[in-house]
Amino acid sequence: MSDHGQRNREGLERLRRITSLSDAELAKDTGNGWTVSTVLGHMAFFDRMLVPRWDIYEKDGVFAELTPNHFDLINDAGAGDWSALPPRSTVSTCVEAAERAVARIDALSEKAVAVALETNRKALLDRMLHWGPHLDQIESAIGRQI
Repeated sequence: MSDHGQRNREGLERLRRITSLSDAELAKDTGNGWTVSTVLGHMAFFDRMLVPRWDIYEKDGVFAELTPNHFDLINDAGAGDWSALPPRSTVSTCVEAAERAVARIDALSEKAVAVALETNRKALLDRMLHWGPHLDQIESAIGRQI
């Protein structure tokens, strides 16, 4: 198994433990007006977006580019919607989106993986690059490990 595959498996196990969060923990503030539930909605969104990004690459041979400004715009525009989601539903949505993202990555050809690595797109392969800081943020907010 590849390094990113192993990290994704370990990350999924950690991510699946968010099902243990209480409703009070899902409502905890994580900073910048976001709650744990908002963070989970954000994570689900970006995992869902990863799947069509790989579909576009495999269809057209080019990556759908996102600049750091795009991420800021998406987060600013999406935060209200993610915050409005029923907190308990963000848990299952986040886990399901992560599982789909990992399945999509696992289905990639060796060439696609190589191109992603050669072009510094490791985050499109190793989801812990995105999940890890957010899971740490959640643990800090709730005051315990998940």
